[in-house]
Amino acid sequence: MNRWWLHLSLLLIFISPSVFAQGDIIYTRAFPGEAYGYYHAKVLQRAIALTPEYGERNVVPHPQPMPQARQILTIRNGDAHVMWSVTTDQRETLMIPVRFPLLQGFAGYRVFVIQQGKQSQFPHSMTHAQLRKLRSVQGNDWPDFEILRANGFDVHGADWSDWFASMFAMVQRGVVNTFPRNIIEVHNDLVRHQQRNVQLEQHHLLRYPNYEYFFVSPSSPELATRIRRGLIRMLENGEMRELFLEHDSHKKAVTLAADPKRKVHDLVNPSLSYSLDYHRWVDDPERAIAALRRNP
Repeated sequence: MNRWWLHLSLLLIFISPSVFAQGDIIYTRAFPGEAYGYYHAKVLQRAIALTPEYGERNVVPHPQPMPQARQILTIRNGDAHVMWSVTTDQRETLMIPVRFPLLQGFAGYRVFVIQQGKQSQFPHSMTHAQLRKLRSVQGNDWPDFEILRANGFDVHGADWSDWFASMFAMVQRGVVNTFPRNIIEVHNDLVRHQQRNVQLEQHHLLRYPNYEYFFVSPSSPELATRIRRGLIRMLENGEMRELFLEHDSHKKAVTLAADPKRKVHDLVNPSLSYSLDYHRWVDDPERAIAALRRNP
C-alpha cells in the first residue's frame, strides 16, 4: 500500500446515508454554499433530467464539504455517488470516470498569483528553468502538486482550507513566490481575496494535459452510463455549450488560453498516460459526442 492510499484511508469520516431521501443522487463538494461548483452541479442535474428513461431522481449535495482525498473515499464507500475532479490514471482505477472534459482541458492551463507589485520579478524573458526555481504552493492532495514536482518545480504542499485561504496568505506574506491557479478559477479567486496583497502575473502560462471529469462509485456503472448519455444529449441540443459560456470566468479563461502575449511553458503530466483530441468541445461538439458514444 503506497503512502498516498494510506493517507487517503486515514481521512475517512463516516456520514450516515440516512440523511438523504431514498433514490437521491448525492454529489460531493469541496466547499459549502451554492456558489462553489455551480456549473458542475448544474451540468449533472441537467444530464440526469435529460435521461428520464432511467427513472426520476433528485440530485443533491452531500452535507459535509471535504477535501478531494476524502471525497474519493466517500464515493468508493457508497456514501455518495458522484464527484468531479481532475483525472489521473490512479483515480480512474478507484472510481468510474465519465471521460468528458467538463472544463475543456483548461484545468491544465495555469497562471501565477503573485504578491502585489512583484511583476518586475517575472519578465517575459524568464526561462522555464528560472520559473522552476521559484517557490510555489499547491494543495497537497491535488494532482497538480505531483505534476509540478515531477517537472522540477520547487512546490510546497499546503493543507486543504476554506477557499484556499492559507495558500493565498502564503503568497501575500512572501512565504512562496507563486500560487499557480487554473485559468477558469483564478479570476474569481482574485475577487474573493481582493483584500489580500496579491495579483495576477501577466507574462507566463503553464500548460499540460489535464482534464476534469465526473467520477462515479465503482458500484454504480449504470449511473456513469446515464450521465454519459445525458451529456451527449446536452451536446446535441446545444445546452452544454450555453451552460459553459454563460459563466464569465469561463469566457475569461478562453481569452487567457489564447493570449498571444503570454509565454507558454509546456509540462508533462506523469500521472496521466493519455491525452484527448476532443477537449475543446465548445468548438467541435461532434467529436466529443463520437468519443462519448465509443465509451459504453
